[in-house]
Amino acid sequence: MHTVWTRANTVLTFFATVLSVLCVVVTVTDVFHQSDPPISVELKEVKRLVTHRGKQDQAALSMRLDADLRSAFSWNTKQLFVFVQADYTTPENGINQVVLWDKIVERKEDAHLEIRSLRQKYAFIDQGRNLRGLPLNLTVAWNVMPKVGRLFTRSKSFAVGVLPEEYTA
Repeated sequence: MHTVWTRANTVLTFFATVLSVLCVVVTVTDVFHQSDPPISVELKEVKRLVTHRGKQDQAALSMRLDADLRSAFSWNTKQLFVFVQADYTTPENGINQVVLWDKIVERKEDAHLEIRSLRQKYAFIDQGRNLRGLPLNLTVAWNVMPKVGRLFTRSKSFAVGVLPEEYTA
């Protein structure tokens, strides 16, 4: 005759195994979900390009964002972390990426982002004085955070223009 503890161990082990198998099945089914959301981002205006503390360049931008990320949601998606970043190259650093704005989208109904005048949330400061006259790309990226499974990131980049040659007030 088995004790109560042996029977409880058997039952709990069985349910843990079933739960693990279900999590693997959920993760595998989400791998086949494909999405290609329509996204556009435009640089509306460079509001300001100044020196920051005399050693670094700082820019203030205004953008227009239209991103319909509803197709990025599947039945396993918990939330999306959406962000806009500035990409540029300088002689000192080959790749520069600065996050300008972000948002957490928790519901599919809220995943259509249409923002006509998107102001940056975070400072756009270069490590040197290299922003003047540089070509600028804006990238819209989104991290898909599933309920079960691995986190993954998708992005789309857009060449939006060149920063001014001279400092502005």
